[in-house]
Amino acid sequence: MQAVTVDRNLYIGGSDIPVIMGISPFKSRFDLLLEKAELKEDNFEGNQYTEYGNELEPKIRNFINDFLKTNFVEGKHINGDIRCHTDGENEDTILEIKTTSRIYSDVNAYQTYLVQLLFYMCETGKEKGILAVYERDKNFNTEFDSTRLNLYDVYIEDYEMLINDIYTEVEKFRNDLEKIKKDAFITEEDLLPTDITQITKRILVIEDTLKQYDELKKQQDKLKGMLKNSMEKNNVKTWETPNGIKITLVADSEDKIKKVFDEEKFKEDNNYLEDKIIKGRKGYVRITQPKEEK
Repeated sequence: MQAVTVDRNLYIGGSDIPVIMGISPFKSRFDLLLEKAELKEDNFEGNQYTEYGNELEPKIRNFINDFLKTNFVEGKHINGDIRCHTDGENEDTILEIKTTSRIYSDVNAYQTYLVQLLFYMCETGKEKGILAVYERDKNFNTEFDSTRLNLYDVYIEDYEMLINDIYTEVEKFRNDLEKIKKDAFITEEDLLPTDITQITKRILVIEDTLKQYDELKKQQDKLKGMLKNSMEKNNVKTWETPNGIKITLVADSEDKIKKVFDEEKFKEDNNYLEDKIIKGRKGYVRITQPKEEK
């Protein structure tokens, strides 16, 4: 009998949730839409990080089973267009295992892992989850070390708002996927609400104007520096253009010594005044526009 291969593009998997939520550092939401619509191939075949995780996962699960006196086993579930492949589950808890170089004390810092775990919990009807985060060895040593393992309890009742956000985004993703299937030439901008694209276009016009302003400001500073040098060279202090704009040379000021309070020194020996050199102000050219008549 010929084996039947499952086209993963037909399903929304747990690993898709961070992408759908727009919080994945590895893939954009629009790229995932194109992949699900079979307009773009997912060419990722794994790397040393995924290989490391695959090697450690069963070791971590076995340790947790011994440590918690339970029996987590991998689970596979298909519900409509939803596909869940859990790292572990028992009668009331979902286990999600991750290996990473970043360890946090607060489980909420693992937002990309958390949304995936909550999604699995909802889809399997489990009220509790355990996020198992293993600190990856910098040399990718796959020998299990229990001191590197961090366990976080997650309860579904604590994340009602986040769960609502997850399923709202999943439904938006479904709708956008249907749009792409109907129009292969649709762009990411076409999927956004009209008010967002209109406001964005206005902001980009302003951003472009500000860039031009920055360039003009650099040119202005350079020319004013050249004008200052020329006025100093020719001993011209001030002059006025025919249309009433006044050009004034403001000379450099000398450095001076001023008594200032030194808090650190005061703490050490109560000698709270020390001499510090206050740099003199650099001279410049002042341009004064003529006053408008009232």
